Amino acid sequence: MQGAGATTIDRMHATASRWFQGAAGRVDGFFVTDEYATHEDNQSRLRLRLNTDYVEHQGWDLGVNVKLHLVMPGWDKRLRLVMNDADDSNDTASQVADSTDESDIALRWLGIRTDRVGLSFDLGVRIKDSDLAGFGRINAAVRYPLGEKWIGGTTNRLYYYSDTGVRNDLRQYFDRQINDTLRFRSRTRVQYFEENDYNPTSEQKFTLFHVLNKRSALAYEALFERYAQEDSLFDDDKIAVPLKDNYKSYSLRVRYRTNVWREWLFLEFWPIVSWPEERDYDLTLGARFRVEINFGQTPKSAAKIEE
Repeated sequence: MQGAGATTIDRMHATASRWFQGAAGRVDGFFVTDEYATHEDNQSRLRLRLNTDYVEHQGWDLGVNVKLHLVMPGWDKRLRLVMNDADDSNDTASQVADSTDESDIALRWLGIRTDRVGLSFDLGVRIKDSDLAGFGRINAAVRYPLGEKWIGGTTNRLYYYSDTGVRNDLRQYFDRQINDTLRFRSRTRVQYFEENDYNPTSEQKFTLFHVLNKRSALAYEALFERYAQEDSLFDDDKIAVPLKDNYKSYSLRVRYRTNVWREWLFLEFWPIVSWPEERDYDLTLGARFRVEINFGQTPKSAAKIEE
């Protein structure tokens, strides 16, 4: 795209970003007086993701995900408005498509924020399959060195939903920077859902992050996952091993992310091979194609692949 068309798109994006950043200040006015809401750097951002997913035997799925991080300039920048804050709310370990229509928005208060320890509290609402529920969430994280080459990290998110009860999401990380372009990460995840008949669910993921250049990166991943029957990706008539309260899946995938055309536009492609128990461990192909648009301040880390 060249000439007048590109200029028009740049102008529209700049206008939307200015409106969004201005809205951040206006929202803050509901919580603090104007004298505290001005002359502060606004690092708020809005991210729009358009996902096209394919899973063999299940078919195609189209989805839109909006993620909001709105920093309130007052309150010593401790107050946030966050939307769909869970990094992988629509991305299970071995599969990509998710038929559940779920979205949430919450006010966040940062209690502790240091380089190694974080503690925050959320209060918000969730819409899931057209049902509305309130929720509270406590987010805790700690990072610590393990010798000279490894970094450990532990995070825990404790939820309470008014309709489905308690949920807990515990993650344990081990990271090692191999060189300037390669980083290894192990993530162990254990979740509890009061609403599910089977608990806890678990996941083990090994990732090698590979920075190709300033605009592009790859992630090579091996995954194991055990999840409740009601969280299976496959419809009942596609399940070859029915009547189980939980299933296992093994998978390999590569995630490619690149910045194209403008600093706020990203593309991703994920080829996936998996061996889900629902299909009697037959090799199953899958893929995701993603278009991502960032509004507001595009963070320097935007080009990096998420965990």
